[in-house]
Amino acid sequence: MKKTLIAVAAAAALTATSAFAEITFGAWLRSITGVASNGEDIITGTSNSWGGIRPSRLNVAGTSEDGNAGFKLDMYYNTGDNIQVGDNAYIWVKPASSVQLALGKFDGGETGLRGDLCYGSWAWLRPGNWIAEDEGLTFNGSHTNGLMAKITPIDGLVAVIQLPVYNDKWGGNNASYVAKTATEDAKNTIEDTFKNGMYAAAYTIEGLGTLKAGFFGSYAEHKKGETTREYLLANGKNDDGKWVLKSDSSEEPEWKYNSDTYTKDSEQIGTVNVAFDFNAVENLFVTVGARFGIADKEFKSDNEKMKFTAGASYQVSDAMKFSVSGGYVQYQDKCTGKDRKDDSAFGIGAGVDYVIMDGLNAAADLRYKSNAGGDSDGAISFLVGVTKNVSSNGYIGVGFQGATNGNGLTGIGANKNDDFVWAVPVVLQVSF
Repeated sequence: MKKTLIAVAAAAALTATSAFAEITFGAWLRSITGVASNGEDIITGTSNSWGGIRPSRLNVAGTSEDGNAGFKLDMYYNTGDNIQVGDNAYIWVKPASSVQLALGKFDGGETGLRGDLCYGSWAWLRPGNWIAEDEGLTFNGSHTNGLMAKITPIDGLVAVIQLPVYNDKWGGNNASYVAKTATEDAKNTIEDTFKNGMYAAAYTIEGLGTLKAGFFGSYAEHKKGETTREYLLANGKNDDGKWVLKSDSSEEPEWKYNSDTYTKDSEQIGTVNVAFDFNAVENLFVTVGARFGIADKEFKSDNEKMKFTAGASYQVSDAMKFSVSGGYVQYQDKCTGKDRKDDSAFGIGAGVDYVIMDGLNAAADLRYKSNAGGDSDGAISFLVGVTKNVSSNGYIGVGFQGATNGNGLTGIGANKNDDFVWAVPVVLQVSF
C-alpha cells in the first residue's frame, strides 16, 4: 500500500510539473570502428571523431512555461563502465527579458558566439594536421565553467560574460583555476576571477553579417628560478641541446624530457579574439578571424603570439556544397619545423559534400599543414566517405582516410614519426 501511495504521489507531481514546464529528452551519438594501419601493423579499434569511446548518451533540458527559467544536463556512458556529466550541466534564469544568467558547466557552443566551419573529416576520424579546429575556427566558444551572463540590450547586439566562480575553496568541485604557480596556495580572490574571465560581444548587421570581439583571460605567471619539464618522443638533440624528433636519425624514438628554468619573471595574460561572419550573398558563408596572445616570450615557447584563420562554404546546388578553410599561426618562440627552428606554421584545406541520391551522401576533403610531422616538411591528410540514411534518425557510412608524416588519425598513432597512417572507418550516427 505504501509503495502504491508513493507511486501515485510521484505521478501526480510529474503531472503537475508538466503543466507548467516543458521537459525534453534527446541524444546525439557518433561512433566509428573499422581497420587501420599505424605504419607497421594492421589494427582494429573503435573511437568517436574526437577520441575515446562513447556508445551512449542522454540529453535532458527543461524550460518553464513563461521561458524565464530552465536547466540543461548531458549524461554520457564512456568505456570503463562509468556514467559521467557531459558537455553541459547548468541552470539558468532570466531576471529580465534582456538578461539570462546561468551557473554550471558549459559546452563550447553555449555562448552562441563560436565561429565554426565544420566539414569533411571533422565528422570522421580527425587527422593530426589541423592548423585550427573546425569548431571555433575563427572565434572562441565557452571559456570557463562557472557563471555566464548573456545580455541583449538592443536588437542585434549580444554581450557574454563568463567567470570561473567554481573553485575548491568555496564548496565547488571544479578547480579550473586554482593557483598562479604550482607552489602557491590557491588563488580564488575576486581579482583572480575577473582576470580569468571571458568578455565578448557580437553585433549583427542585418543583410551583411556579424562582427565579434572578445577577451579570454588565462592569467598565469612563472617566477624566476621555477623549472618546468616537457615530455616528448625524441631520438636526438638539436643545436640548443634540446631533445627533438629527427627524421634522419637511425635511433628509435623514446620518451625524453626537456627542462627549462625561468631566468626572469614572466606572465601570460590572455587572448584577444576578433572575427567577422559574412552572409550577405545567398548560399555563401564566409568567416574570418584573428587571435592575439598576450604573454611574455619566455612564458611558453608554443604560446600562440598571433593566429589568423578564415573559412568559406558555398552551396553550389541542392546537391553540392564546397568548403575551404585555412590559417597561419606565429608562436612566441621557435617550436616547430625541423629540429624546432621555426616559429610559425600555416595550413589549408578544402572539401565537398554531395548528395548522390535521396538518403545517399558523399564527402571528401584534403588538408595540408606545414611544419608538421617527422621530417617537418609538412603533412597531408585526406578523406573519401559515403553515408546511407537508415532512418530519419541515423545513418551508416564507410570511408577511406590517410595522414602522412606521422600525424595519425583519432586514436591511431603512427608507429614511427614519419609513417603514413590509413584507415577504413565505419561510422554509425544516431540522433533523437
